Amino acid sequence: MKELKQLMKDVVLHNIGIKVLSLIGALFVWLIIINIDDPYKTKVFQVPVETINESALQSVNKVFEITSGSIANVKVGGKRSVIDRLDSTDIRATADLSNLSSVNAVNIVPSLRKKVSSDVTLECTQVLKVALEDMATKQVKVTVVTQGEPSEGYSIGKCTAKPNMIQVTGGKSVVKRISSIKVFLNVEGVSEDFMSRLEPVAYDSNDEVVKSNTLHFSQNKIKVRAKVLENKTIPVRVSVTGTPAAGYEYVETECLPQEIQIAGSEKKMESLSEIVIPMDISGLNDQSGGLEKTVSVPALLPEGVTVSEEYETISVKVTIEKLVERTLRIKETDVAFRNLASGYVATAGAPGDILSLTISGRDSILNEIPDTAINAYVDCGGLKAGEHQVRVQLDLSDTCKITKYATIKIHITKERGGSTASSSPSPTTKPTERPQNTTSEKPSEEPIPTETPSQEE
Repeated sequence: MKELKQLMKDVVLHNIGIKVLSLIGALFVWLIIINIDDPYKTKVFQVPVETINESALQSVNKVFEITSGSIANVKVGGKRSVIDRLDSTDIRATADLSNLSSVNAVNIVPSLRKKVSSDVTLECTQVLKVALEDMATKQVKVTVVTQGEPSEGYSIGKCTAKPNMIQVTGGKSVVKRISSIKVFLNVEGVSEDFMSRLEPVAYDSNDEVVKSNTLHFSQNKIKVRAKVLENKTIPVRVSVTGTPAAGYEYVETECLPQEIQIAGSEKKMESLSEIVIPMDISGLNDQSGGLEKTVSVPALLPEGVTVSEEYETISVKVTIEKLVERTLRIKETDVAFRNLASGYVATAGAPGDILSLTISGRDSILNEIPDTAINAYVDCGGLKAGEHQVRVQLDLSDTCKITKYATIKIHITKERGGSTASSSPSPTTKPTERPQNTTSEKPSEEPIPTETPSQEE
């Protein structure tokens, strides 16, 4: 045993200096190899800065706006094998707002979000600077704005936001700018009711988005329910009641548009075939106010039926014209004979005899009727041979009437052997009647002969 111990001692202590030097040399070579294979490395990462302990400011009714330092440059050092496996998401940079300095600045502190196999160093020399402002809150109504077009034949009805009012919190100057909160609902191609959750957006009075780090909403999502309605096109009818002032006549009513597009449930739409606009013209003349008006369509629709924006109003115009009189002078020889019995001829008047008749009607119509377009005639229906005093009639439109008649004496004779028994040059009918462009005015009374002599055989 002693010999074994001595042998071991001789082996270990033999050339001990050389052995120690060899060990040191091997360690040195190992360190060189390690540093060559996995050297120390630094890398700079850009990391968004997180603020913590914001409640420290809220407790004194303050909000903050970051003015600089929102992105930090973090220098990370360590083995290359570790550094190369890191990215910016593995690094956290925080700014503790409870440590704000008198100049509203605070140091940015970097840290790793995950554990690594060896030590690393993190360094950031930047600071986060903020601007402080008094906190303000207010309630703002939520407005639903639709985007896109529903399927053909459908339209969007009522869109309900829940909640329809939300509380806005932020810097006093920012909150003061806010005039509305909007949510944007996509309705492209929809054909049935649906619901969506939408993010609120703040707008100012110029309809520009209000953005601020201090801005917070009591609800980050707004639930919106949309009603999708069927479309239907219906005509517009104006119902005119009453009579205009004396001496005036109702002419027509015009309205634009003449059709409107409404939307609603199938049950509601079945009962709507037209929209009626009442117009009372009692006592009106052509100078009266109220002959033109703009009608609000929603006020005429039943509950649950809507109208698209372009058809929300209808323009109505009533035309009333003044009645005027006109005196006509007609040659007796220009009077035609109508309904004369077969086998009889009639004559009337002399070339110089003139008849005077008065007609009344709307000024615009009477002024456009030339004398040559008015045909005068007598109705010989039922009259036999002899002399008769009959009323002269005129071919007039329904918008005109005779207010003062004239009578004419006519002589009816029976034809004999193809020639007339009278030598009068007047024809039995007018040789060439002017074209008639109006309907015949019906006489208020039947022609009554003033004299009925014995018939000629």
